Amino acid sequence: MNKIITSALLFTTLTLSAQGYDATKAANLEGFYAGMTQKVCADSKLFITATDTLKLIRDNKKYLILDVRTAGENSVISISDKNSIHIEIKDLFKKENLDKLPTNLPIITICHSGTRGLMAALGLKQIGFKNVQVLKGGFIALAQDNTVKNAPIR
Repeated sequence: MNKIITSALLFTTLTLSAQGYDATKAANLEGFYAGMTQKVCADSKLFITATDTLKLIRDNKKYLILDVRTAGENSVISISDKNSIHIEIKDLFKKENLDKLPTNLPIITICHSGTRGLMAALGLKQIGFKNVQVLKGGFIALAQDNTVKNAPIR
């Protein structure tokens, strides 16, 4: 009897190990990434520059800047714009936080350098948000481009 149970457990463990990944999730991602050819990526409107972001702020356009950094990072430096919101990336995909995001306005994700912003934007696009962009270079690029010439007038 012990040999049968041990054999069954071993077979189950080996079968699960052989799979190694979630095939359903892989199929969903395959569908999402299938069209991302070199040309599509090069022509992508996924990224927005710091200059263009500052212009949006200056021109008082309708948008939402979504800061996905940690609370600690946000406490050091943040965007004090009426069109900005801070939701840590670890909490972004909770229903109560997704409900805070507009579906009718452009959303610009931002983090320190762009990596978490990119992950947030791709995730939002996967669940159906259409008009999402990433601030290329994150707060680093924004700080470098925030000159007297580009800074929003207040």
